[in-house]
Amino acid sequence: MGKLVALILLGAFLALIGERLVAVREKTNAFREVEPVELQNCHLIEGLENGSEDIDILPSGLAFISTGLNFPGMPNFTPDQPGQIFLMDLNEPNPKAQALNISDGFNKASFNPHGISTFIDKDHTVYLYVVNHPHMESTVEIFKFEEQQRSLIHLKTIKHELLKSLNDIVVLGAEQFYATRDHYFSNFFLTLLETVLDLRWTYVLFYSPREVKVVAKGFCSANGITVSSDKKYFVSGMLYLRSPG
Repeated sequence: MGKLVALILLGAFLALIGERLVAVREKTNAFREVEPVELQNCHLIEGLENGSEDIDILPSGLAFISTGLNFPGMPNFTPDQPGQIFLMDLNEPNPKAQALNISDGFNKASFNPHGISTFIDKDHTVYLYVVNHPHMESTVEIFKFEEQQRSLIHLKTIKHELLKSLNDIVVLGAEQFYATRDHYFSNFFLTLLETVLDLRWTYVLFYSPREVKVVAKGFCSANGITVSSDKKYFVSGMLYLRSPG
């Protein structure tokens, strides 16, 4: 009798997993066949052949690009190399990507950049905020951009118990930003199970030196995030938020 009950429960569980896999497949179009398209005005940027994760463009036309994200379940063509930040000047007729040097004192060997965002202060100094996953943890790194030297000076590493499984970030001011958590678990298999079961445990949070809080929650996966020009509205994936301020 006990074996029969176990088999029934196992069958019910497998049926649930199967139903959720079908739902995820339909929702994400994960197995959709994509027809190749010839892009007339696009060309491959040298130095970024192995892919990039995020980009942020300054009003001046300078673009910062994060590359080398090494994360479970995601393809990486250079898994033995640390991540980098590239710079491109989009004002040039044929812009090229240049890897930025990072100042000493920062652990470049474990640099695993994800989402990025820039902030320009009143003195026109540019700061770059980078979601980093050293050893599969989540931190936010603050860099100062030295335009003449084409380099980044590392200023600070931000850690907090709410800064887990971070995906993207958008900066509002000095050490003030919104960030997204795309998964509750960090283990790949638990993350996959979380997606299949449609567990809505992720959130968007606000960070400042004085206050860290979750501002929206109950999402299957909070992904990239950006802000409107008037800073009243924030968009994260299919998530639409209004700024508390």
